[in-house]
Order: sequence, then structure tokens, then C-alpha cells
Amino acid sequence: MHEVTKVTYMYRHLPIGGGGYVTGFFFHPTDQNTFYCRTDIGGMYRFDYEKQAWISLIDHVNHEDLREACPISAALDKADPDKLFVASGAWKRDSNGLLTVSEDGGKTFVKKELPFFVHGNLHGRGAGERLCYDGKRLWMASQLDGLWYSDDEGDTVRKCEAFPETACTFVSVIHGMVLVGTEGLEQGKEGERSHSLYVSYDSGHSFSRVEQPQYVFVEGSKKHGLVAQRCSFDEEYLYVSYSANGPRSQNIDRGYTCDCGDCSCGRIARYRLRGSVIGEMEDITPEKGDWGYSAIDARHGLVICATINRRGGDGVYLSKDHGSTWKCVLHDLDVGQMAFRLSYMKPCYNGGRNLIHWLTDVKMDPHRKGVAWFNTGTGVFRTCKLTDETVVWEDWCDGMEETVHINVHAPYGGRVKVLDMIGDLGGFAFTDVDRHCENSFADADGNRYITCLSCAWPDKDPDHIVVTARGNWTGKTKGGLIVSRDGARTWNRLPMPMGLSDDMDVLLQRISGVNTNAGWVTVCADGKSYVWAPSERIFLYTRYLLVSHDEGKTFARSRVLNKKGKPAEGMMKPLADRCDEKLVFGFGDKGELYVSLDGGDTFREKNAPDGFPTANFGLVDCADQTEVRICSGETGVMYIATGEGLWKLVYEKENDTFTGERLTNPEDKAFCVGLGLGKAGGDYAKEQKMVYFTGVIDGEYGFYRTPDDGRTIHRINEWNQMYGRIHSVDGDKETFGRFYIATGSSGLLYGDQA
Repeated sequence: MHEVTKVTYMYRHLPIGGGGYVTGFFFHPTDQNTFYCRTDIGGMYRFDYEKQAWISLIDHVNHEDLREACPISAALDKADPDKLFVASGAWKRDSNGLLTVSEDGGKTFVKKELPFFVHGNLHGRGAGERLCYDGKRLWMASQLDGLWYSDDEGDTVRKCEAFPETACTFVSVIHGMVLVGTEGLEQGKEGERSHSLYVSYDSGHSFSRVEQPQYVFVEGSKKHGLVAQRCSFDEEYLYVSYSANGPRSQNIDRGYTCDCGDCSCGRIARYRLRGSVIGEMEDITPEKGDWGYSAIDARHGLVICATINRRGGDGVYLSKDHGSTWKCVLHDLDVGQMAFRLSYMKPCYNGGRNLIHWLTDVKMDPHRKGVAWFNTGTGVFRTCKLTDETVVWEDWCDGMEETVHINVHAPYGGRVKVLDMIGDLGGFAFTDVDRHCENSFADADGNRYITCLSCAWPDKDPDHIVVTARGNWTGKTKGGLIVSRDGARTWNRLPMPMGLSDDMDVLLQRISGVNTNAGWVTVCADGKSYVWAPSERIFLYTRYLLVSHDEGKTFARSRVLNKKGKPAEGMMKPLADRCDEKLVFGFGDKGELYVSLDGGDTFREKNAPDGFPTANFGLVDCADQTEVRICSGETGVMYIATGEGLWKLVYEKENDTFTGERLTNPEDKAFCVGLGLGKAGGDYAKEQKMVYFTGVIDGEYGFYRTPDDGRTIHRINEWNQMYGRIHSVDGDKETFGRFYIATGSSGLLYGDQA
């Protein structure tokens, strides 16, 4: 049916910087140019000291196996700076983890299956390192399945039967001692933890308890007792950080949730090292309160640590005398100095506060005096003058693109070249694909909206943009519909249409709250009619569909009828035609096709073309499985990635029917689709579109394009240009050959023909 040829493409990121949870750092002890970090869903990065930027090590990961995108830990070889071990695993709770080993600094990896569960995005991911390599033995402290080891770099993995606990937080080898932190779940009573720190002096044949700070009881907590978080040691002492679950902490997967909910009663303990034996303990906690401690690092008498989940802002503390005395070097915006390079991190977009949270790791550079790094839930920060009177920290995320992009759109005309719907950060409106843009989705006072899911605009006025947005964590913005009339420069929130019905009022009130999905919106070609499907969590139920004919000033209930003329049950996603101002389409959760001829007041189900699959279009975010694009300049024409294949559908208004053809072979698949300029120097609206899509063609997953509705297909990526899970794609309407890729872990990219 089709001919497939290869076209070489080059890919670049639209710069955002950071954006996701960096969970740990790794310096090589002897090589000054080897420095890595791990993230919860964005894989491993290596720092390029020459470019002063981060380099992703997971560009080769595709949607068929995403485990490498979620590392729980890494380990280095002291004798070989090019060797790297990574343990990772993703999402599926019934699958085992993956060990990847690199001999070339992360350029390539060998995969080895692990016999136990690993999940790099599970609660507790911010705890210490669960891998440790002592030059002979690779120790593996699993999240839920106990302590393991390998003497052949992961080819054979054995369980350490002598270890008494199952849920581990870290493992470290110190002067031949094997030190293991745990969540203390196995020996404790109901609702209580027992002991969380163990040591072996005989290579794992037996373990003994290490003294830890006094047991704590936190009122309202589901699990009482301290959890050993991380450890570090210098020439004299071992340092261990501890935290307890607070009353608002989620208790999920049995584990300790240091990076979700809250922490309390954190402690820093110092142990005298007497050769290869751990001696007496001292409590050297800098400041005690209803917060935790996780980050800890020690170098030649200098010790640095940080609070975790401290309300009012986390604090970083520095000691120059092994922890005997402390100085606070960062606390919110009151102590220390923050030099924000990225717009979305600026306090003016975050309720007058910094965006630092989930601060679970801090490391001093062993090769560069005064340099230290700490992690956050949105990237990393660095100082080059740690011991100055006032320590200046700046975000340093160049090259680090760990954001979750939900939908991407390249409007036809207008000020904005790319509209980016993004998890947590809201969205960005790029006018230049190679430059950071100022925070794009904020109210008149600078407060950000977060996790924008969908956007829409009329082709005749592309600067008129409507977005479904969540209210932010501080409550200073409310969820719902936000509207810009000036190309995303400014935004106004529409009032909620309360009073239509009791059930609708309950739903809209919930959407108005903190961090709640607002649903899906489309704008008719006249720019006056909006059709809004508010979301019930992630579902777009037909019974909640709303329509406005006055740009959102007032709304009414829309009717969605099945083929029998009765109210349709289930879900539906609305999308307006780009030419006919009264024509709106609806796509159901079982492949149903609906049409409205009155601007969204009433939808009626129509027969689908023969062979059209029963794909689910009715979720607020399902674009990594299905995606619909409505053509500009052609009434009733659309391209659809159905999961099972790529389709072109045409609604013929005169006959009130859908016709369609499958553009790929029956065995092929298509997951995302976008439309771009058909030929160089052409006019997007007047000519055949270039159709971009992700999928499987002739048994090979990749990125593809077709200029002629499937007769010719071009493969436009290589094995190392995969970028993990792809949520959405779209083509540029002005630059021939360019298209955009919204990923679930590797940022927002664009591809150009080389």
C-alpha cells in the first residue's frame, strides 16, 4: 500500500529547562569530569563541563519499554570513570526492574533484567542510593524486596537472605562495612516502624542494628518512627539523615513518602568511625521541628544538609566543624540569595516564594572548592561560593529537559509559533523556538496556572486562545477556562457558570480548587462559540458538556444524542471545524462519531466509516494513544491517529455522513498525529498537508510523515532519536519539514529535515 523511505532529521529542544524532579547526584571520586544526576521520569543525565550543560542519556528509549526513563539509583566504579550502573523501572507494578551497564560514560548501555521490582517514580524515590559498587560486588537495596547483590556486574543476582527488612532506602559500603537504610516495616507493630539502620561487618552474612535517634511519635501519622534517608562519611565520622512521616503524608505501597505529603521530626546523626566499626552516636540536628531531613554530604570537615517538606520553605545548612555548629545558608527567600535564570522559577510567578521543594539531595563537588549542588522537584541549583558570607544559588538546568508535555499545537498564523500544554508548569507560548520564553500562563498578578491540558483558537483570529487550566498549589489561581486575546501575553479567567444544575455545580466547584483537571475546550470558527467538556477527574462525560455563544460570558448545557435520539452515555471530546462556524465534531470513548450543526448546542451520533476502530477518545489526556487534527482551509476534513492506524475522515455536510480511508496498512499503528506545511513556500490552508505521526510501520516503531495521504511514507528518526513516551505531535504551518514532539519525560522538541 505504501513505500517507506528514510529522511534524515535533526532534533533540538525548545528550551524550558529543568521542570521535573531530580532525585540524586553522583560525582566520581577521582575523575573531575564525571558527574551524573538521576531523575524520576527523565532518566539519567551527564554534566558536560566544557558546555556547562546537561546531556540526556535516554534519547534512545522508546514507548515499548520505558523503564530506563525512571532510574531509582546509579553507581560508579572508583577504578573506571567510564563505567556506570543504573537500576530503573517504570509504572507497571507487576514487572521487574532493569539494570543497565555502560562502559563508555553513558553513551551506550547493556541491559540486564533484575529479579525484583523497581520503580523510579514511586514514593520515596528521593531517598538515598540503592546501588553501590565496591569494585567487586554490586549491592542492590530494593524498594520492596530486600537486599540483593551480584559478583559479576549483574549477570547473576542473588538475594541476601540474612538481611531482616524488605523496604530499603539506601546501601553504602564504608571501609568494608555494608550499611543499609530501611523503612523499618517488618519488625514493628501495627502503625509503627521498628529499626531503620543496619550494618554488616562480614560482607552480608549477618547484620546488626546501628544506634539511631530516639523514637518519635507523630500525632496523626499512619506510620510512626524514623526512617534512615541518606548517609555520607568523611575521614572521621559517618553522617545519617532521618525523617518521620507527617500526618498529611500519603501511605502508598507500604513505603516511606518523603517526597509526597509531609515529613516531621527530622534528625541528623553523627557516628564516630573507629576503623571499620561504627562507634557512638550524637544528635547534631541543626534545627528541629515538624519537618524532615534527607540531603546530607560531608567533605573534610565540611558538612551540608537540608530540610525536606518544611512549610514556609526548606533550609540548607552548612557546618565547618563536622556538624558541631551550623549556619543556615538558604531558607526560602530570607536567607541566602537566589539568582533565578528560568522564568517559571521566579517568585513573581509563585506567590512571592521560591519554587524549591522536594529538596532531598545535596552534594559538594569533590574536585572544585566551594561548588555545591542541590536538587528540587523542578531541576537543580548550584553555588560556586559555598563558604561565602552570603551564598548565592542559581538554577543550572541547561540541557536538562524533564518536563511532561501533554499537548502541543502550532497555530496557523498569529503571534505564537508553538502552544505548549505542560504538566505542573502550566504552559508556554513560544514566539521563538530557540529561546526561553517568559512564563506564559499567569494571571495579571503574575500567579501561574498549572497543568494546562488543552487549548483552542479560531484560524481567523489565532491570538484569541482559550485554555483549560488547573489552579495552582497556593490557591492564588483558580482552575477552569482562561482566555487570551493578545497571543498569550495576558490571560483572564472566565467565571464559572454556576447554577445550571446541582451536579454541575459540584463539578465546577471542584475544578475551581487546587490542582484539579479542567477538561477539554474547543473554539468554533467564528471565535464566539466555545464548547467545554469539564472533566470528572480524567473523564469527559457527555452529561457535563457545556456550550457558550458569547465567548464564555454565559454557558448552557449541551445535548449529546445517540443514534436513537436518546441522551448518549459515556464520554466525548469536542473539536470544532476550522471553516464552518456552526460545525463541531465529537469523538467518543468507543469510537463514536458525533456532529453538531448548531455550534455545539446539540450533538447527534453518526455512523462511522467501515473499519473505523473503537478507539477511546473520551479522556482528558489520551493523546499518546489517539489524536485528532482538524484541517484548516477545508471544511469537514480531519486526520486521526486511532492507535490501530492512521485515518483521514471527511464529513460531508450535504449528505450528513462521514467517509474515510485508512492511510496505513491494517497491521500498522499510529498513536499521535499533526499537520504541517505541505511544500516549501506553500500556503498551509490552501494545499495538501504534510501529515506527521508516531507509530509502527512495517513492524518498526518511529516517527513518520506522509505528503500524499499515505502513498509515500518517510521515516524521520533513528534508533537514538526516540525520546521516550510521546504524548502529542504537530507540524509547523510556516516552516516546511518542521514538526514538534511533546514527550512524557524528555521535554518539548522540534525536528528539522537535515
